[in-house]
Amino acid sequence: MENEIRWFKENLSKSHIHGRNILAKLQTSSILSATQKKQLQKVIEKYKEWNNNNEMLTEYSDDAINQRVKWLNNYKNEIKNVSFSAQSKFHSTILEEFLYYLFKDYLQKLNKDAQNNGEEIKKIQLSGTRAYSNLYFAPENLTDFIKTPNMKINEKDQDFAIYRTILIKADGEQKLINVPVVSIECKTYIDKTMLEGSIATAEKIKNGNPYCLFLVVTECYDVSLDVDPAYSRINQIYVMRKEKRKSKNSKPIDFEVVKDIFKFVRNHLERSWSNIEQKLIKEGKIL
Repeated sequence: MENEIRWFKENLSKSHIHGRNILAKLQTSSILSATQKKQLQKVIEKYKEWNNNNEMLTEYSDDAINQRVKWLNNYKNEIKNVSFSAQSKFHSTILEEFLYYLFKDYLQKLNKDAQNNGEEIKKIQLSGTRAYSNLYFAPENLTDFIKTPNMKINEKDQDFAIYRTILIKADGEQKLINVPVVSIECKTYIDKTMLEGSIATAEKIKNGNPYCLFLVVTECYDVSLDVDPAYSRINQIYVMRKEKRKSKNSKPIDFEVVKDIFKFVRNHLERSWSNIEQKLIKEGKIL
């Protein structure tokens, strides 16, 4: 186990959220059942292969995305019977890490393009994060308010985000915040209660940054078809298996859905956000 722990520590970044989930299980293997330990060994072998394949591939063409989807389906099929609880987030973190692989090379290009003659810039990052939602002031009383505004920040945990870290200052106080431009909630399935939670989160995130794209990415959709989330501030809900409930004979994750996720995010990152004149002339659309 020590060699495996060393490999994970040396090869994982904060964006390898599924790998870090496996590492946490490795570090607490003494409390796992014999069956779980045996399953974990298989998971480690298959994860290393999945991780290596995705890190070696450094493209974001349709063919590259199709290959990543094939690797994702293969990995999920290999470990689908692993018996870790839903609370451990073992299976749900697979999608979070997959989104990192999907966007990593495109984001590297965006950061490189943003550099000005090699000048160091604040880079756009991608991973799960505590995302900024709003700022407020909470002094104890007027005397305290005169001395300091007592700045407070509200944040929301996001499964996956494309964001920038920003330092904000107010009368001598300062805080670091992570402001997302794309925020994605990842689910193995979504039911009505989960959907309501996502709707509330989308409202809060977009209060912090109205130019943030908010998506839900789920494998299956377990919400009544009478419920229409169109009124919410969620920009899109992607159902990767194109099915309502997961079953033993579930469809594979669909390449066309994943390709649309990538293109939707890419279009958002490349279009104008607040330059109304440019949107008017180029697109004939204001929003």
